[in-house]
Amino acid sequence: MTKPLRICLLMVGGRDWIGGAEYIKNIILALSSLPSEVRSTFELCLICSKSLNEDIYSQIQPHLDSLYHEEVDLDPPTVLNRIHWKISQAIVKQGNPRFRAFFKREKIDFAYPYFDQGPIHKTFWSAAWIPDFQHKYLPQFFTEAEIQRRDKTFALTANHSPLVVLSSKTAELDFYKFFPQASRKTQVLSFKTPHQSQWYDGNPEKTQQEYSLPDRFFIVSNQFWQHKNHLLIFRALKILQEKSIYPIVVCTGHLHDVRQPSYSDTILQTIHKLGLANQVYLLGLIPKEDQVQLMRRSIAVLQPSLFEGWSTLVEDARCLGKQLILSDLPVNLEQNPPYSIFFDRNSPEHLADLLADGWSDLPPGPDLEKERIARANNLDEVQAFGYRFLEIVRNC
Repeated sequence: MTKPLRICLLMVGGRDWIGGAEYIKNIILALSSLPSEVRSTFELCLICSKSLNEDIYSQIQPHLDSLYHEEVDLDPPTVLNRIHWKISQAIVKQGNPRFRAFFKREKIDFAYPYFDQGPIHKTFWSAAWIPDFQHKYLPQFFTEAEIQRRDKTFALTANHSPLVVLSSKTAELDFYKFFPQASRKTQVLSFKTPHQSQWYDGNPEKTQQEYSLPDRFFIVSNQFWQHKNHLLIFRALKILQEKSIYPIVVCTGHLHDVRQPSYSDTILQTIHKLGLANQVYLLGLIPKEDQVQLMRRSIAVLQPSLFEGWSTLVEDARCLGKQLILSDLPVNLEQNPPYSIFFDRNSPEHLADLLADGWSDLPPGPDLEKERIARANNLDEVQAFGYRFLEIVRNC
């Protein structure tokens, strides 16, 4: 009998980057959705921190064959261990000894997303992941040190990783542009959000009332990073105010931008200066279940970003059959969910026109028929995502 392939995923992201943790979660849930005869061909392991978000942990834990905590199951970064690792790297050129020793001990066949500069190890294979190249297009939102760090890391990844996974064709084309010498080592893996049955069993009107929200509102569920472009929404609302049109916009997501700590002050000051306090609701980082119920209740989902990799928000909305109003990013056009309208990401006037139309025409959700269709399609989409991941693993 063929031994099951041992796949080890490494958790990325956290409170300051929810999308990273959601990405790994979606891979786990997609693999668990595959037929039992396929699922039996591999074992799924995860390395994560003991501080992993409880909501994410509860969703993925039942689908893992092994769960390892970095603080406990990997050799601790003591002074003696650090000296040993540095000697190993200098003499043996073996990359990251801490992880390599773990992979060897646990008989891991494939690690993802993982990269070090050592030679390809004979006992396991790996692939790196580059979500996007935002710093190349919006350098003003990064410090010089962060730009240099990303450039260095991505160059090392391109030159030394046996395989580089991108989340979109758009990102793959960027990779070709910046690293043409490595163009033959890419694979595209565009993730899907596996729906949760409880999403459709929840009560969106009750959740709306718990947050003291009006019956009709648009929703934008992005962390408050500058490139998420919330300010464009506020400018569009001001344009509509002058026409006596007053849409409501609900914002969920962590208010802190680690790269620009003062940006949350800019958000609050702009709302005040434009007189939007009665139209913009800032809920902060709320439980995922509540976020989903508010998306269901909304009249449409907004995503005004100046840059995206492959949007978790868009995939969540796809599961719910929601109307979306999206910025005209190439990756958004590539993602192309049903019921989408695109606008010029630099034009508050264009967005204002679409908000006015939506405020006039769109009813509050949920639309149960659209949800039924989206839910039926979701299993096929998620399984295709799972099969695509396995294809990458086995080809590697």
